[in-house]
Amino acid sequence: MIARNTLFGLGAQFALRVASFIFTILVIRTLGGEAFGQYSIVLAWASLFSVIGDLGINQYLAREIARDPKKADELFWDTVALRFVLALIASIITTAGAALNGYSGNIVLGVVIYTGSYFLQAVLAPLGSLLTGNERVDIMSTMSVVTQILFMIFAGLFLYLGLNFIWVVIASVINLPIVIVLQYLAIRRNHLGPPRFHLNPSLWWFVIKHGLPFGVVHLSLSFAFRVDTVLLSGHVSDTQVGWYNAAYNLTLTLLTLTRTFNDAILPTLAREHVYNPNSVRPWYYHSVKVMLLIGLPIAVGGMLTADKLVQILYEPNFAPAALALAILVWDIPVVMYHSFCGNMTTSIKREGSAARIYGSLGIINLLLNLLFIPRFGILGASLATVLTDLAGAAQFYFLFRHEFGAGLGFTRLARIGIGAALMGVLVYLLRDWNFVVITLAAAVFYALFVWLSGAFSLEERTRLVQFVARRLRLRMA
Repeated sequence: MIARNTLFGLGAQFALRVASFIFTILVIRTLGGEAFGQYSIVLAWASLFSVIGDLGINQYLAREIARDPKKADELFWDTVALRFVLALIASIITTAGAALNGYSGNIVLGVVIYTGSYFLQAVLAPLGSLLTGNERVDIMSTMSVVTQILFMIFAGLFLYLGLNFIWVVIASVINLPIVIVLQYLAIRRNHLGPPRFHLNPSLWWFVIKHGLPFGVVHLSLSFAFRVDTVLLSGHVSDTQVGWYNAAYNLTLTLLTLTRTFNDAILPTLAREHVYNPNSVRPWYYHSVKVMLLIGLPIAVGGMLTADKLVQILYEPNFAPAALALAILVWDIPVVMYHSFCGNMTTSIKREGSAARIYGSLGIINLLLNLLFIPRFGILGASLATVLTDLAGAAQFYFLFRHEFGAGLGFTRLARIGIGAALMGVLVYLLRDWNFVVITLAAAVFYALFVWLSGAFSLEERTRLVQFVARRLRLRMA
C-alpha cells in the first residue's frame, strides 16, 4: 500500500513540481523582483494565519479515519462546520492584522482575496481527510495536480493579459470550487462517503482539543516557512523579499520526493502500529538512510552550483539570490528528516511530543530571525531557517533514539557523508564546465562510490535491485 501510494504520488508530484517550478520561473520573470516580493508577502501573511482556520482538526480526522473508517460518520460534518466558524475568525484576524501592520493597499487587498480560500478549504480539507484516511493518496495526488494545473491556467491567462500580482492571488482561489466538485465526485465513485449530514456541536470542543497538537505542529511549520518573509518585509525592500523567495521556492521544489513519501506512509503506519507496533521500527531506520542518501548530495552540489542555478533560471538582477540559495539548500536533508519524523510521531500516537518539538522550533525560528534579519537581511533569514530545522532534527533524533533504540548504523551513514564530500570536490574542480555535465558526472561518481563503499548492506542492496526490477517489469507489461 505504501509502495502504491508513494510511486503514484511520486509520478504525479514530480510532474506537478516540474510544471509548477517552470511556471514559477515565468511568474518571477513576468512580475519582476518587486511585484514578486509583494506576491510572496501576501502568501506568507495569509498562510501564517491560516492555521487558525484549521487548528489541526483535519489531520486528526484523517488519523481517526485511518484507524477506524466508521469515525467518518461521527466526525466529518462537524469538522466541516467547525472549520467554517474558524475560517470566519481567521479571515477577520488576517485582514485586520495586515492593515494594522502598515502594508500597502495592494498587499492588503491581496490578503483579503486570499482569505476566501479559508472558507473553501473548510469543505476541501475534510474531503481530503476522507481520502487520506482511506489510504487513497493516489487520488489526493491527482487532485493536487489538477489544483495546480487550474491555478497555472488562470494565472497564466491573467499574466498574459498584463494584469498585476493581485490576479495571481485570485487565480489561487478561484480554482478551489472546481477541485471541491471533482474531489467530491471521486469520493462518491469510490464509495468512501461523505456520510449523511448531521451535526453534533457538543463534539466540537473534543475535536479542537484533540486536534490542537497537530495545530501546534501546523503553526510551527507555518512559522518556519513564512515568518521569515513577513519579518523581511519590515527590514528590506520588496525586491529583496522577491530574491529570497526565489531561492526558497527552488529549495522547496527539491523536497518533493520525501513529501510524497511522508503523505503515503502516514495512514498505513498508523494502522500497522495498532496491530504490530514493532513493524514501524525498521521503516524508521531504512527511511533515514535513504533520506540522507538523497538529501546530502543535493545540499553539497546545490551549494557549489547555486550561482549557476540562479543564472540559468532567473534574470541577471536576481543574482543576489544565489548566496541565499547556497545556504538554504542545506535545509533539504534536515527538513527531509524531521518532516518524516513528524509523520512518524502521528503514526505511533506521539503527536504530543512532535507538538512540543515543533512548538520550540516556532520560538527558535522567530528569535533567530529577529536576531539575524536586521543585521544580515536575506542571508540572515536563510541562516535562521537552516539552524531552526537543524534544531528540530536533533530533537527528533533523541526522541526516536529513546523510542526505538540504536540501529541507524553510523558507520554506513558516514560512508554516505564521505561520498557526498568527495562528490563536492569533483563539482568544485569542474565548476567551469556546463551545468548539465557537472550534474551528470557528480551523480555517477556519487552513486558508484555509495554502492561500492558498502554504505548499504547486502540485504539492502538486494532489496533495492529487486524493487527496481519489479518496477521495470511493471512498466514493460
